[in-house]
Amino acid sequence: MGINVPERANYIRMIIDELQRIHSHLLWLGLAGHFIGYNTVWMWAWKAREPILDLFELISGNRQNYAMMKIGGVRRDIKEEDYQVIKKTIKELRPVLDMFKKVVNDDPVIGKRTKGVGILKKEEGISLGVVGPTARASAIDIDVRRDDAYAFYNDISWSVIVQQEGDIYAKIIVRVLEMLEACSIIEQCLAKIAKGPIEVEVRDIPEGEGVGRVEAPRGECFHYVRSDGTNRPVRHKIRAPSFVNVPSNIVTVPGYTISDAALTLAAVDPCYCCTERCAVFTKGGKKVFTGDDLIKLSIEKTEKLKKEYGF
Repeated sequence: MGINVPERANYIRMIIDELQRIHSHLLWLGLAGHFIGYNTVWMWAWKAREPILDLFELISGNRQNYAMMKIGGVRRDIKEEDYQVIKKTIKELRPVLDMFKKVVNDDPVIGKRTKGVGILKKEEGISLGVVGPTARASAIDIDVRRDDAYAFYNDISWSVIVQQEGDIYAKIIVRVLEMLEACSIIEQCLAKIAKGPIEVEVRDIPEGEGVGRVEAPRGECFHYVRSDGTNRPVRHKIRAPSFVNVPSNIVTVPGYTISDAALTLAAVDPCYCCTERCAVFTKGGKKVFTGDDLIKLSIEKTEKLKKEYGF
């Protein structure tokens, strides 16, 4: 569309994205603690997450569905008087994250439940096309923010966190260290952001197609849009990271106990609603498959897989 997003809007986008990364990783860390029966970690992580949600409410008016991104920029500005609130929150979060890093490194329960469990080898991860922390925990050095840099990620200092082991423990380490990197990115954005517009007006949408991708908390989020020149897209295809991360369980889960399998499933931070794909087949305007038919097909496929893998 030939849009040049204003500089200030790009910095706001980065701040929102990195706050979202912290929010998402803390949510996952708390659930991981819950899944291994370590509810203290769960309560600590979710307590640390609350100030981040408060920042979202301060900036956007909403704690969860903040809807800040739009074609041409962002919907709302960040008030200058709120800079110090953001800085203070991030400053207070750092020692908490350091504490989590120490707990993960030193706690024997976490180590016993996660080290050497649910291993995804680098070659397997590449073959399956995994992304995000799931990939980086298996020595796959990829990150859209660096590899296909957008906004101003190539203008600030930060590191891609990569671990070698590929187990659940490595996935924890990647996420904890990524939160510390996110803190640094947010602080640098606040130091660099200047006054200016937060959007450009978009009136006409030309015919054509476009591809966009960002490094969401779970990994690469891919959007494809095709336009016929009207105000409605002809096609909008979204591939969320869970769509490629969840299938890694085919190699990481077999052979473990039920309790380890459940934790391994959770280790990719799955969003199952992001993986749902449903097609209603029609012939001459009449449905060929009903909902009951789809359920029947699912049951048959499950039985086939159970026999194939010896479950």
